[in-house]
Order: sequence, then C-alpha cells, then structure tokens
Amino acid sequence: METHQKDESELEVSDKFDFNDSENMLQFKIVYWGPGESGKTTNFFRLREKFDLLKLSKGYSIETTEGRTLWEDSLYLLFKFTLRDVKFNIIAHVVTCTGQERFLSTREYVLDGADGIIFIGDSDPEKLEQNKRSFRELVSFASPKNIPYLVQLNKRDLENAIGIPKFKVALGLPLLETFPDGTNVIYPAEALQGKNVVQCFKHIILQAIFNYFQE
Repeated sequence: METHQKDESELEVSDKFDFNDSENMLQFKIVYWGPGESGKTTNFFRLREKFDLLKLSKGYSIETTEGRTLWEDSLYLLFKFTLRDVKFNIIAHVVTCTGQERFLSTREYVLDGADGIIFIGDSDPEKLEQNKRSFRELVSFASPKNIPYLVQLNKRDLENAIGIPKFKVALGLPLLETFPDGTNVIYPAEALQGKNVVQCFKHIILQAIFNYFQE
C-alpha cells in the first residue's frame, strides 16, 4: 500500500458527528499505560475537559480508597477524519491501566483489543526503575500484537526532572527527535496544565487509523 504521511490537520475536532453514516464509522481503543502516579488519569481528565462537547459518554473512574486507579478510567470521544477526500466518523474509546504493580493481572485485560497505547513516563529520577519495568511490560504485551505506542514523559515541570536523553537511553529509545513518520520519540508533557496532552493523543489516533488502512 502507498505510504501516507500522517497529518494532524486531517483529524477534525468537530461535534457534527453523523451516526447514520455507519459505512464510514470506525472505532479505536486507546490505552494509557505507565507506572503508578505517573499521570495517566490526569491525562484522562484533561482529555475529558478538552473534548467536553465530543463526549459520547460521561466517562468513569474506578479507584481505590486512596484515590488511585484500581481497574480503569473509561471514556468515549467522537472525531472526524478525512482521507483522500473521504470523511470518516471516529469513535475513540479511551481507557487507562492501573499502574499499581500489585494489579498487574488486570492490565492485560484492559489492554485487550487496544489499537494504540500511550506510555506515560514519570520525570522524577527516583522513578526511573519503575518507568523501565512498566515500559518493558508494555513492549512485551504490545509488540507481539503489533499495537503502536507513543511515549509521553510527564511532569517536565519538576525542578529535578530527568534529562530526556537519559530517559531515552534507559528505555532503549533512539536519540532522535522524531521517527520517519513524523511522530516524536518522546512527547514532553505537563499533564496538570494540559501541555502536550492533546497533541500526543491526536498522534496515537492517527497512528491507529493508518495502521487500520495498511492492514
């Protein structure tokens, strides 16, 4: 199949969703993965706020008594996408995996059926080993199923934030700014302020869409 450069402008944020056009309706599941308290649920909340008019559901969170994700956060969002002048209706099912290692068995269930994954790394240098373990788990799940994933390095506003090159080396990522398809090797982010949350999300949606058309 002819390769097609992913263009973020082709993903239209619009509330003009045509539920009658089932022929051009696609659904993708996007999973947020990462160590505990790295910011997965914060990303989830920022998306829910940003795309408030595009929500197909109110979204829900299943938490422990300490306010940490026990099972998953879940939300459905609506988009339009244009490819070669054909408009598609996109339903994005956004979920987060718990980062607590004692609930590892639940993460495989949440990941089932995923079309794209965003790994949320923690910029705290003391969390580097947790980042590495969580990323290895992600790769072991995603690679055999050819599920695309992007890496977001959250909490860049920390005073002692780990350097991006050191983080790349630790996770075995290339010391490049971008991959040949235009996606970033690392998406520096501040999820509390919403910085780079939407851009990273749009890029994984585009990755999932083009993987779908290349199958």
